[in-house]
Amino acid sequence: MVKPNVVYILADDMGYGDMACNNPGSRIPTPNLDRLAAQGMRFTDAHAPSSVCTPSRYAVLTGRYCWRTRLKEGVLWPWDPALIESDRLTVAELLRQNGYRTACIGKWHLGWNWQTRDGEPANSGTGYGVFDRDLRHELGRNIDYEKPMGGGPIDCGFDHYFGDDVPNFPPYTWFEQDRVVTEPTEEKPEGMFGHVGAMAPGWALDAVMPEITGRSVSYIEESGEEKPFFLYFPLTAPHTPIVPTDEFRGMSGCGEYGDYMCEVDWCVGQVMAALERKGIADNTLLLFASDNGPENPAYGHIQEYGHYSMAHLRGIKRDTWEGGHRVPFVARWPGGIAEGSACDQAHQSPGSDSDLRRLPRGGAAA
Repeated sequence: MVKPNVVYILADDMGYGDMACNNPGSRIPTPNLDRLAAQGMRFTDAHAPSSVCTPSRYAVLTGRYCWRTRLKEGVLWPWDPALIESDRLTVAELLRQNGYRTACIGKWHLGWNWQTRDGEPANSGTGYGVFDRDLRHELGRNIDYEKPMGGGPIDCGFDHYFGDDVPNFPPYTWFEQDRVVTEPTEEKPEGMFGHVGAMAPGWALDAVMPEITGRSVSYIEESGEEKPFFLYFPLTAPHTPIVPTDEFRGMSGCGEYGDYMCEVDWCVGQVMAALERKGIADNTLLLFASDNGPENPAYGHIQEYGHYSMAHLRGIKRDTWEGGHRVPFVARWPGGIAEGSACDQAHQSPGSDSDLRRLPRGGAAA
């Protein structure tokens, strides 16, 4: 049997109701996501492992609940060390052991083992996963950007990594493999969205989504036929900063957030088109999901635009109510998954201590 390529697109803070085929009253057009759902299976009761970012991503890549780690609540903050244990099997490593080339392009947010100028731990003086804006700003001055960082994608089973780590955290610069591409020698301007900290000269928030999309398309188009590939493509949208590029402004009926969701849909369309141009769409398992529910402004979008990001569900990101963790989830694999099908069974995140040696079934990694 020919092994299929695997592409996993993970949106950031996208609600169940932001995909039009999940929400008849949506004010956001998502033609590419709707087409993807029509060509595969749409899961209507898939749940993220958590209602916030870091723990969801840990579970997606390891098949293990995040609260079994040292991070018991919340997310990682700038300069926190890597969360994925050095001996933890990841889905990327599992696939690599089975002959796959592996790449991660986009948001990481699972920590790095940063090296410092004085040799002290990068997050010295604060707790792991504890938010302290001023202290973490000062800690950033001690980071040695000329040295490689451990614990990132390259140490977690990926052959290639390119991304910006977290779009609203320093350092504001591109990451490639285990180093920053451009040293962040400037301070983020006060008027720019995000936490205070170091920034590469000329950094532009709205350039992130087009760049990582272009890189993902190139990875697909340049793939050879000697090995199947696994592309983990974690988006930085529609998470804040809400920065749609000009071509998407005014495209939705839900303000800038809706326009940014249109950019997410465009991104999915770009990946689909690349697979088709390459002639490998029929032999690729293409997955799309979100890491958790929509952010707090979702309530304002209801009042101003009549758009319900959480659809009929109660709650948003950070909530234990379903709107915080029931997420859009679509899987397409021509010949392997029935076209135009739907699954209404509840699918939840993995919870085994035995990592990926006991694979979760169904939509567990949503």
